[in-house]
Amino acid sequence: MKKPKPRRAARPRRRIPSRARRRRAGPRPAPLAAPPAAPVAARESERPSVPVASQVEQRGLPIVAELARVARGAGAPRAKLQGAMEILFGAYGESDPDFSGLFLHGWMRARHDKQFRLTLAWQREQIRLSLEDILAEGVRSGVFRAGMDAGAVAAVIVGAAEGCLLQAATDGGAVTAEQIVRTLLTLAVGGTGAGTVSGA
Repeated sequence: MKKPKPRRAARPRRRIPSRARRRRAGPRPAPLAAPPAAPVAARESERPSVPVASQVEQRGLPIVAELARVARGAGAPRAKLQGAMEILFGAYGESDPDFSGLFLHGWMRARHDKQFRLTLAWQREQIRLSLEDILAEGVRSGVFRAGMDAGAVAAVIVGAAEGCLLQAATDGGAVTAEQIVRTLLTLAVGGTGAGTVSGA
């Protein structure tokens, strides 16, 4: 005859406290409130503004127009060249940091952005052509060096002015824009007594 198996002792049941008892245990902590979202206008103002090609165009057009006016105007070629370079180097070499930063950013963007590339190329060529017209007039009248390549010298002047933009971004350099203007005018005029900037 089989012996009956011994029964396991029943586990004591845990009494679940009623809701009333759980409430007495203490209030539940309030959920953490999410920080209020910043207004849309404030968030937009915190974003750094990215220059666009139209800003470069707006800042560069007055320089282009002024140099074209000098090139077309009356006056001795030497005085016209000096005046044109003073306008150009004054804008590029003695401008505020925002101006130089805008153009430097534009040149960086021009490699990948067609609008920046076209805007800057057009402005640069218009400036060079105005300077070339003045230089060519001076060569024809015998004021500037005979046989001088007016187009190439104009490109050198533009390049020197653009170099001043880098100096402006770093709060100036050892050679001022005024000194560069005097040197370029001397190189264009040539001969004795060419170092004097003022005069026709």
